[in-house]
Amino acid sequence: MATIRDVQGDPSSAWDDLSWTDMNSAEQKRWTVLGWDEDSWEEETDPPESNDRYWEDLTDAEKNAALELGYTQELWDEE
Repeated sequence: MATIRDVQGDPSSAWDDLSWTDMNSAEQKRWTVLGWDEDSWEEETDPPESNDRYWEDLTDAEKNAALELGYTQELWDEE
């Protein structure tokens, strides 16, 4: 079973440097919960709505996915 990489510091810089295919299935699954897919990740289509939402407006599932990807409320809202 694939595990999610341990992101140190600002998760945005860690994830932004990866292509969709660089991520394993567990990581892709978490991003999918947040509305991302390969096309949106690679900037071929618009980013998902979650990209423009504040933490408090995310669903519980989206918050859990974001937490697993290394985000906190503060880091998410800085985006």
